[in-house]
Amino acid sequence: MGRDNDDRLFYLAGGPLAAVLLGVALVPLREVTTASNLTFAFMALTILVAELGGRNATVATALSSALSLDFFLTRPYLRLAMEDKHDLIAFVGFAACGLVAAAAASHHEGRAAALRASRAQQKLVRLALEQLEKGIPRELGLSRVLDATRGVLPLAEALVQDTPGNVLAATARARGLPAPSRRLDTAWEPPDPERGRLPAEGARFPLVAGGRSVGWLDVWGHQRPARPGAWRALSDVARLLALLVAVPGGGAAGERVGRGTALPESPPGE
Repeated sequence: MGRDNDDRLFYLAGGPLAAVLLGVALVPLREVTTASNLTFAFMALTILVAELGGRNATVATALSSALSLDFFLTRPYLRLAMEDKHDLIAFVGFAACGLVAAAAASHHEGRAAALRASRAQQKLVRLALEQLEKGIPRELGLSRVLDATRGVLPLAEALVQDTPGNVLAATARARGLPAPSRRLDTAWEPPDPERGRLPAEGARFPLVAGGRSVGWLDVWGHQRPARPGAWRALSDVARLLALLVAVPGGGAAGERVGRGTALPESPPGE
């Protein structure tokens, strides 16, 4: 996410700057052809920014391109004014095309974000499968999966324990949090999966392998909205965690904290 934000900021600043520099670069051509013919260069720049920088960068680039076209390439030069109605038509048409490109960029940006989220979720599931395949010690494998889960799924903290209540793995601050009282099934999804959040006070999912209960997954939510497909990925990860917990000879017994037995039942929709 951090890299995506850096890229958007780069194009948000770089797009308008490129529009100004393009206007300066085209100054030698303003006596050779009409300003309307020079709009194609600005349109190409706007489309490029729309592909790489997203909606906000596209809007900024389109507006800066229109102003650069007016200031540098239409009479009277170096003024934000126009003396030819054909230049005005070209200016308005270019600005409208820029806004259309921004709308298309917004749609493309949403699809790209969904694709990135899907790939991240696939990598998370693959990581859990690798822990099983390579026979990595249980606690180490669980810790790796939990640490990776926070960056992909809408979780602030997570903790895995076996049925007697031995903590097998936990994220940084999960051990100090009170045990969740709310119990959810692994097939649970919020009413609005695209915006739903796990409760900040936590929820507990049963870990079942081979038809028997092997432990619990405690999770605490945060305020960030869920990415597309996050809830299905959480269900898949819970099932894989159950398999990791069920692996025999998985290392140390864990830390007994007395958190694990009876829980008040709550319907999944609560």
